[in-house]
Amino acid sequence: MSPLFKCLGCGQNIERSTKTFWKKKGHILCSTCQDKIEKETAFTQTK
Repeated sequence: MSPLFKCLGCGQNIERSTKTFWKKKGHILCSTCQDKIEKETAFTQTK
């Protein structure tokens, strides 16, 4: 079982591998927050 980490966006507990945690340098986001950021980024790039 993978450990639980806190999402940086909303604080929700999410299950990720320790390898992913170190690869992302602790900057782990849940899928909802990640989708939200990607949407905002795509919107600002189209302006």
